[in-house]
Amino acid sequence: MKVYPEKLQQALNQSYSVYLVAGDEPWQKMEAADQIRAHCKKQGILERQIIEDSNTANPLTDQAGTMSLFAESRLLEWRFDKSIKKAQGEAIQSFINNQPTDVLLIIAPKLSNEKRTSWFKTLEQAGIVVEVWPIPAERLGGWLRQRATNLNVQLDNDAVQVLIERCEGNLLAAHQDLQMLSLLAEGNVITGDNIREYVGENARYSTFELGDACLAGQADRALRMLASIEAEGTYPLPIVNQLLRECQSLAKWSEEIAAGTPIPEIFKANRVWPKKQKVLQVALSKGSVKKWYAMIQRLTMIDKGVKGQADVDVWQELSYVVCLIAGVNPFRAKKAQVAVQKAGGQKPSQAATDGLNDIKKAFGMS
Repeated sequence: MKVYPEKLQQALNQSYSVYLVAGDEPWQKMEAADQIRAHCKKQGILERQIIEDSNTANPLTDQAGTMSLFAESRLLEWRFDKSIKKAQGEAIQSFINNQPTDVLLIIAPKLSNEKRTSWFKTLEQAGIVVEVWPIPAERLGGWLRQRATNLNVQLDNDAVQVLIERCEGNLLAAHQDLQMLSLLAEGNVITGDNIREYVGENARYSTFELGDACLAGQADRALRMLASIEAEGTYPLPIVNQLLRECQSLAKWSEEIAAGTPIPEIFKANRVWPKKQKVLQVALSKGSVKKWYAMIQRLTMIDKGVKGQADVDVWQELSYVVCLIAGVNPFRAKKAQVAVQKAGGQKPSQAATDGLNDIKKAFGMS
């Protein structure tokens, strides 16, 4: 049975022998798993065995041969870092078919091809499947208000907006901030100024989210992500590679569009997910073949800078490229200009400025 995360507690009025929690949003994933563990404890299942993702095709067989000395039933928690392989899926199906006394909790990344397998269909019929997804920006405000209400915290509109900006993409940090504010509120309405005073910068972003923000033309948001990623001490090469892959695809597809191929046909041939299609359509509408090849050339230079093969201020150059992919002139956007400067207030180097001018000329930006 498929269950939405917010409906899981209600679904746990009934017990099952197998549960699957999958997705790439860590907070909702952790919360769902915690609810299932708590439910099992209420049912008298106090012993828990952790099974880490391994090369063993069927670690459940090993666990079945290890009888508990203290309980009739155990909670077997099988954690996957990567997609569930065929042999592992067959082990899950065998576990279900054998009508176990133990309970199996599977924690996995986002599901893809697994949904078409027989083991998944068996699990869906015999147990509970909870898929978690990142909360879209337009729903994040409602999520924060609901969480705040659960903690007896009142937020004004400015407070909600400040939390969205500071914690976007990091629900765990947002929940922790709300818990802290619940201790400070003392029955008072929390304002934006309260948040600014007591809450740190908690945004955590992936290279994929950064790429999507650029493609969607959200320059300010993309720069905020980039600044957060840099502040965390992240190695920049994965960012460069992600943006490079996006620009290579856009260059190729722009050529196909120019040759008369419809965009839907291109997306279908390349198996582009519907959510991704939206941001790609924005990017394709704003860029030409010349622009994407200019970006490829610039990102290749930044790649050399990361590897020590060129004298490049990597993060500053990435800031320029982020703006340009989003269709914004970094020297005209006030927020962008602040973001691309270093904490010490350094101005862009002459080499960087000259390189940027070359790119701007390549696709007609003044």
